[in-house]
Amino acid sequence: MTHDESRQVYRENLRTLMIASADKVDDLAVSLQIDNLRRTRFKVGDIPQSDTLLKALPAIQARITGIWGRHDAFAGVNLEECRRILASAHRELDFRVIEGAGHWTPYEAADQINAILCDMLAGSLGGRARPP
Repeated sequence: MTHDESRQVYRENLRTLMIASADKVDDLAVSLQIDNLRRTRFKVGDIPQSDTLLKALPAIQARITGIWGRHDAFAGVNLEECRRILASAHRELDFRVIEGAGHWTPYEAADQINAILCDMLAGSLGGRARPP
């Protein structure tokens, strides 16, 4: 494959699986995806379908928070199930869904993610973490 053909494959992967808004699949996103895959040190394999997280949840002592994009290709249709499972292990779960975003929510909706994280940290720190 040529360099341009390869980049087009990565772009289509991002459009299909990672980013809900096609206009956010820009050259930077493509370059980041290529770098991310080059740096990956493990094979995903069956991890998404496994019960690894379910087994680990009871041992987690920390506060659990979750942020998902409504159109996450991996969990989008199962967001309520994700919420239910996480909440069953941790009643004080803070679970947020960003409308219009996909799996790469921090890239696609950075301002919303930053605001949510500041809000979550403020709650953990008694209101002391606020954006500048």
